[in-house]
Amino acid sequence: MKDIDLGKEYVIPSPGYRNGRQRGSLSQHEEQEGLNTRQDKNKIVECQDPLETAARAEGLSLDGLTSSHLRALDESHHKGKYHYGWNLMKPIRTTSKYPHSIDNAGLFSYMSFSWLTPLAQLAYKKGELLTEDVWPLSVQESSEVNCRRLERLWHQELHECGPDDASLRRVVWVFCRTRLIISIVCLMVTQLAGFSGPAFVVKHLLEYTQQMEPNLQYGLLLVFGILMTEIVRSWSLALTWALNYRTGVRLRGAVLTMAFKKILKLKNIKEKSMGELINVCSNDGQRMFEAAAVGSLLAGGPVVAILGMVYNVIILGPTGFLGSAIFILFYPAMMFASRLTAYFRRKCVAVTDDRVQKMNEVLNYIKFIKMYAWVKAFSQNVQKIREEERKILERAGYFQSITVGVAPIVVVIASVVTFSVHMILGYDLTAAQAFTVVTVFNSMTFALKVTPFSVKSLSEASVAVDRFKLPPTI
Repeated sequence: MKDIDLGKEYVIPSPGYRNGRQRGSLSQHEEQEGLNTRQDKNKIVECQDPLETAARAEGLSLDGLTSSHLRALDESHHKGKYHYGWNLMKPIRTTSKYPHSIDNAGLFSYMSFSWLTPLAQLAYKKGELLTEDVWPLSVQESSEVNCRRLERLWHQELHECGPDDASLRRVVWVFCRTRLIISIVCLMVTQLAGFSGPAFVVKHLLEYTQQMEPNLQYGLLLVFGILMTEIVRSWSLALTWALNYRTGVRLRGAVLTMAFKKILKLKNIKEKSMGELINVCSNDGQRMFEAAAVGSLLAGGPVVAILGMVYNVIILGPTGFLGSAIFILFYPAMMFASRLTAYFRRKCVAVTDDRVQKMNEVLNYIKFIKMYAWVKAFSQNVQKIREEERKILERAGYFQSITVGVAPIVVVIASVVTFSVHMILGYDLTAAQAFTVVTVFNSMTFALKVTPFSVKSLSEASVAVDRFKLPPTI
């Protein structure tokens, strides 16, 4: 061990990891012994060790598979930065050159998730899914590909701003910028479609029911309009989720891989505890995924609130401001809840690091603890830390439950206040106006429901980004 320099990187071979030389020697040995197993391919059962299976699932390069994909990506880089993304914009694709089905999907298949149909049919026929039944990880989501891009952006940030002024938040935003912008555009289409149906089509349909002379073609046209707005709303929302989830997977893999690589190169961790590093790699990576998957949904709330306020004023007059004001006032409350969530998150992270560090000490020195009968003392210490952590999580959960519970009843409160004041002031209220305003309020509910989760994910990710920047400064 004295000849090993910790400042250098070494690859320690394990029983489950066979490098290229070992495989080559094994194949030569098989040829020398005259094994005839290759002649009968139907009888061969390929045994794959757990390490290699896990590596394939995570996109790690234990063999030349990922390296070949990287070379293919480098060769196709001259076609354009968004060459792969533009292929997904084709409505229908018949290509099958990629191992993962999502890479061969067109726009309609991508937004409707129909590329999952073969896997769902296989699961229905077999009753279960095994590891060999699932497609290999898409090269676009592999850890090595995304880590290489994030490292390039980080080094560029260090070169332009310096180590002290470099912002990992800015690097993460550049990493996800294009996909998040497209996701926000799709979310705007979702909100506009969800607002246009109740605001215009439903209003005309209610007015049509009050007419004495029916017009069949006009009625069918209104019904078809409702159908089209719902199709556009559902498909655009599905496309938003598809983009967000793939973005979250790429960001999580890139950040965790870069953190792992940096930690493995460290000679010592100085003032950083092992529990803190474990918590960074286990919990904070998931916070980054949640922020990329849910955080962009916050952008649709203000748009719907403004549209709803303008439309209600046009329909009801000045009293339309009341209901919209209730929706608008809900967003500052969400901002306040986000600040509280970030505060509790920072407190909980410190306690969690302490707990993980303490448990790590217990596991490492369990023999001495048993020998000197320190079990009760250590158990009481760990229990005390867990109680403190539980109290902080409970307080954060109380505020989160309040925001989640208030969101569904905002529509009822806004409707009751608006209609009550409207009737008290002596204004007329028709059935078409009342039902139209209620449907508009219901269309604004989606933005309210996702706001607490979006704010929570962004606030926790803000804390996680600061902690991810700590290992490079060690």
